[in-house]
Amino acid sequence: MRIALLSNVTVEVLGGMLKEEHAVWMPSGFGAWVETALRPPPDLVAFEPDAIVLLLDTRFAYDDAADRLAAVHAALATAFPEATVLAPDLVALFADLGDAAYDERMWTLAKMPWSMDALLELKKLVSPVKKVLALDLDNTLWKGVVGEDGAANIVPDAALQRTALALKERGVLLVALSKNDPADVEPVWSDPRMVLKKDDFVAFRIDWNEKSRNLADVAHELNLGVDSFVFVDDNPGNRAEMRAALPEVAVAPFPPDLSLYFPLRAVSDEDRARTALYRAETGRRELAAQLSYDDYLRSLEIRCDVRPLAEADVPRLAQLAQKTNQFNVCTNRWSEADIHAFASDPSRRVFTLRASDRFGDLGLVAFVHVKVDGAAAEVVDWVMSCRAMNRRIEFMLEEEVERRLAADGVRRLSATYRATPKNAPVAGLFDAFGFDLVEASPGRRHYAKSL
Repeated sequence: MRIALLSNVTVEVLGGMLKEEHAVWMPSGFGAWVETALRPPPDLVAFEPDAIVLLLDTRFAYDDAADRLAAVHAALATAFPEATVLAPDLVALFADLGDAAYDERMWTLAKMPWSMDALLELKKLVSPVKKVLALDLDNTLWKGVVGEDGAANIVPDAALQRTALALKERGVLLVALSKNDPADVEPVWSDPRMVLKKDDFVAFRIDWNEKSRNLADVAHELNLGVDSFVFVDDNPGNRAEMRAALPEVAVAPFPPDLSLYFPLRAVSDEDRARTALYRAETGRRELAAQLSYDDYLRSLEIRCDVRPLAEADVPRLAQLAQKTNQFNVCTNRWSEADIHAFASDPSRRVFTLRASDRFGDLGLVAFVHVKVDGAAAEVVDWVMSCRAMNRRIEFMLEEEVERRLAADGVRRLSATYRATPKNAPVAGLFDAFGFDLVEASPGRRHYAKSL
């Protein structure tokens, strides 16, 4: 993802943190955020940001700076209509941190006032893309404590529930985390006042365990990183416990502004079906527990369909490129514009994989992007959704890609694995495919295979 940072203080440290996974643009110097927004410089225009983050710290702002924020926001939205513009309320975002959000030494030395804890909160706003909203129940999804007041006497927070439901319909997974007795909570789901119903959630952890433990357990169940979760809880103690135990989780201030963590974007058919896809995974897990792994895979009756990239697939491929961390050999973060560009390049081949099984349709779950130069070709991307992992379908995709390339005259296929903190699951992918290791250096391996 391409991220532009604008602020009334220096943001080089934050930029450096984001550069571990993203391309980052920052203006030279600091304090010119208004001028930059109203008259975007040529290098910012050429950068074509996917996201623009406005960080106005009112402790260091001129008297009218806050009043100009709305105009600046509107100007950026007009100048960059394809970009998401985020302008977090730093007072609210840092509220739980209190004085620990600031480091006076850093302000004195570098005109950067925020502590490392505060910088981590800012980083989690945009990196990585968030996939799951984990919600507390008592005094969060509804007013009252169901175990004390009874299901009939709680008052649903309709506004928050409508927001969560809209996110679910855009592909965000909903999880309920509550310290409660499940029997006390169960009647609430049939209450006609509730906007959210039980089927809107992909997982529940309603018990007396620490919420960080339960969130980690759900992340393992869904095969997602905890850094893809946003946690919402009215209790500052629970929020502090989550930050301490799982610092990668984005803990929203309460009440939350969820638009900061889940900005509007194009919605695909896979997004709309995502909750159903993950709920179907429960049936697969129950079946897997009864069989050997090979018998389990046979019983799934997996069907795969490999096709060339179609125009309608571009939004989904952009999502896979931007969101997928584990099964992603090079972790290139492509936008829709990028994909359109290389899809129209005659030297590029893009193969997509759709999969289904006896439990339902998994949708478009993988793609391979190859650059061809005569008899030689190079794998640029090999990406697969985490929900399709552990089914061995990557071997079918490899066989089909190699067959089609060979039919086009390709005789040698090369590939690179570039390590990131999250893609260890594919560290041995090309070894498993029978490629020869040509060159290795720290964090990088280059392979080749004769077709």
